[in-house]
Amino acid sequence: MPNVNRRTFVLASLALPVACAMRAYASDLPAGPAAQTVPRARSPIPGQSWRYAKRDGFTGEFLTVQVDRVAAVDRVVTIESRTESDEGSAQPGVSSANTDWLNPYRRGHRSASSLPSEIQQPWGMVLVDPHWDLVQVYKTPIPLWPTRLQPGWCETFYTQYATVDAAGLPWQLTMRAHGWDSITVPAGRFTALRFTNLINFTHSDFGWVNGVRRETVWFAPEVGRWVARESSGTYYIDDSVIDQPFNENRYRLELLAWV
Repeated sequence: MPNVNRRTFVLASLALPVACAMRAYASDLPAGPAAQTVPRARSPIPGQSWRYAKRDGFTGEFLTVQVDRVAAVDRVVTIESRTESDEGSAQPGVSSANTDWLNPYRRGHRSASSLPSEIQQPWGMVLVDPHWDLVQVYKTPIPLWPTRLQPGWCETFYTQYATVDAAGLPWQLTMRAHGWDSITVPAGRFTALRFTNLINFTHSDFGWVNGVRRETVWFAPEVGRWVARESSGTYYIDDSVIDQPFNENRYRLELLAWV
């Protein structure tokens, strides 16, 4: 690929200003009594579930309903996922007397099908991550949301991950908490901490180079999970004459119901 070395240097240079200045940044947050005002995420209990509408981030087209459910809480927290078509049935956490607003999400559903499970170890730290194009197993777990739910928190995490095709792949995550938003999704209005993820990684398909993924996530502590999540990514093709980035799929998930 032309200009790979130059491009790699330029991309790395651009990433520096948005990365966290230092890991000790989190130590500047208040301690003692002031720290008690920082909210805590709801603890996991088997049977908790979240139902999301998944849309194409480019077109806004509805794709499917995804249901995440806490299946087990032991040494690890296992969250099973599936796409679901329960047309005409009541939705968990939503009154069956008035579910007409869900109709747009029901059209075109296929029968229920299982998705790979998410494994957290411990709660809030993901070990097995099915969110991306391939299931990823991290060498050391990394946060799913800020370890301190407070605007201004920022930290960069380095690990390696494995897929069915390769192992020892580098993964660098810079997570930054921006502020508390009042956000309205189909499940209602929530006060959620908006944070962003900037990910630099090596794909298991070594024809992909300079992979960068970005996310904006709204995390509601009372829900114990995000109420909205937007993901996108770009990459280059090795040895390609096209010196422009290609786009990965872009998705937006919004919470429909939770229990």
